Amino acid sequence: MLLLILIYVSFYPLKAEGEEDDFWKELTFSVRTNVNGTIRSAHILWTDEFDDSFAQAYTNENKSDFGFYNDKPVPDVYISQNYIFEAFQTFLKFYQNQTKIGKVSITIPNLLEDIKKQLEPAGKKSKKSQILRYPIVNYIVFNTFDSDVYSAFFNIVRGIPDHIRVSFFFFAERTQKILDGKVLEAVQFRKTKNLDLRAIETDLNDDQFHQLDCQMVNIRSTSLTNQGINQMLKEWQDGFRATEYMKIVSDDIQKAEIMDGVTKKTLQRGTWQIRNRFNSTATVTISRIPTNFFDAQPTFEFSVN
Repeated sequence: MLLLILIYVSFYPLKAEGEEDDFWKELTFSVRTNVNGTIRSAHILWTDEFDDSFAQAYTNENKSDFGFYNDKPVPDVYISQNYIFEAFQTFLKFYQNQTKIGKVSITIPNLLEDIKKQLEPAGKKSKKSQILRYPIVNYIVFNTFDSDVYSAFFNIVRGIPDHIRVSFFFFAERTQKILDGKVLEAVQFRKTKNLDLRAIETDLNDDQFHQLDCQMVNIRSTSLTNQGINQMLKEWQDGFRATEYMKIVSDDIQKAEIMDGVTKKTLQRGTWQIRNRFNSTATVTISRIPTNFFDAQPTFEFSVN
């Protein structure tokens, strides 16, 4: 049984003065592991602007032992003792040759040493001489709990992605690990338009929560309080927040505490309409909603109409 680890990158064109557009619709870097978690191969998959897809696979074992021929598209296979290093080196070259990227999805257990070697010198070099050109990224997905991965890739992205999602590496991690809320203090997490943490749990506290300046937020928190959510609603009503959608899952969600002091109109049990100073309306719902990864838990949902 193999576990597939993916890094997706989707590209949209950006034309700089005096240069041609360089973009692909999708680029992935992945490693596959056995049931013991040992990495057995590394993969690159990309789709160009014409929707043509290509793939490469890197391994130090006999390629006949792998099910590469079941992959779509079937990859070109390269045998090397330093297969992770060579695969990521190729991925990084592809990445640096783009001007704007739509989606980057990174799924690795941690910041692997072979990857770290290549990212650290590149980051230092780009800051001093700006020789390396990194793309603007619209959407980043991190399927790992390793915050070093986030920091490393944020260092090779220009600007702040519009959309960031964090998920787990191994499926069992969704209930075994908790994302440190301090990680979310990074400006990329605080300023992204859409922050999606629905697939994992975080110990984000009230102060860290109120630093988030996102239009859309989807989180599972073990430590966010009802008072913190209540304050967010009041800030939105006073016109201090541009939040458009928010979903919070927590075991301690209490309707009375969250809606205390909030001017509202009851639509039905557990559902209210609220209005801000600019006469915009939003719907607030508090219920128990199951997901694909978790059992039903108390859920707060806020949506601007």
